[in-house]
Amino acid sequence: MIGLYLASFGLVKILLYLDIGSDIELVTVNIGVMIDMSASVVRLLQQENIRLKKEVDTLETRTDTLYQYFETVKRLYWSSQQIVKEENPLITLNELLYEVIDVIGARDGSLSHLDETTGELVFLLVHGDLRQQLRGYRLQTDTGIAGWVVNNQESLIVNDPGQDWRFSSTVDQEFHFLTQSIMTVPIITQGKLVGVSQLLNKKDNKFNEADVVLLLLLGQIAAAVLNEMETRIANGEAVEADFTDPIYEENDTPVAPIVDETTSSYEDPAFAELFLE
Repeated sequence: MIGLYLASFGLVKILLYLDIGSDIELVTVNIGVMIDMSASVVRLLQQENIRLKKEVDTLETRTDTLYQYFETVKRLYWSSQQIVKEENPLITLNELLYEVIDVIGARDGSLSHLDETTGELVFLLVHGDLRQQLRGYRLQTDTGIAGWVVNNQESLIVNDPGQDWRFSSTVDQEFHFLTQSIMTVPIITQGKLVGVSQLLNKKDNKFNEADVVLLLLLGQIAAAVLNEMETRIANGEAVEADFTDPIYEENDTPVAPIVDETTSSYEDPAFAELFLE
């Protein structure tokens, strides 16, 4: 209580008279300095508390993100077991694409298939601001990020397109769009490239290798679907329009596919144990 009272006066000196034998010695105790030091310690502790709270919040966010990634991997796994048997697998593939875009936190995303006759990439499934304009749009494969991925059959992250020589601004200029970051993965089946998948403009961060892995998993499913659609067309079970102009939700929030993980006839015991909650 004395310290709190004296603190309001700033630098305070208290004179204490101590009787030592026949002499009186004046002892000066600078309590103000002690109070200032205590205040500094309190400020440091407050700052450390703020820092630790931010770290905890960051860890919680990362944990939530990791959980979402894990849940999406589960969804992709179960869907991969049955998607090609569906009447229109492109509908489910579109829903999976949207889910991956959402989990990664991108603003736009697409899946294109390679037209072997013309050597062009044709936008098949699109989400984001240009979903209506880009469906059916064709890209040359000799330029741009997508073209580089087609020719090298490697995944590519470009978080600063304006500084990368492989980036082409053709789509940006034609549709008044701004690409700020881009991630592209090849879609390959049996050693043959059949398309690419791209995500653009991650909202709060840069694309990373974890994002690539998730998009590659989707790419494996996409490869099976594209191969299945080509087979159906060749066997007369589907027409080209089913492939080039699939019917799916025009809004940008399709419902994620529902997979009964408890009764699936394709259940893998190893995965069932891993995914047990």
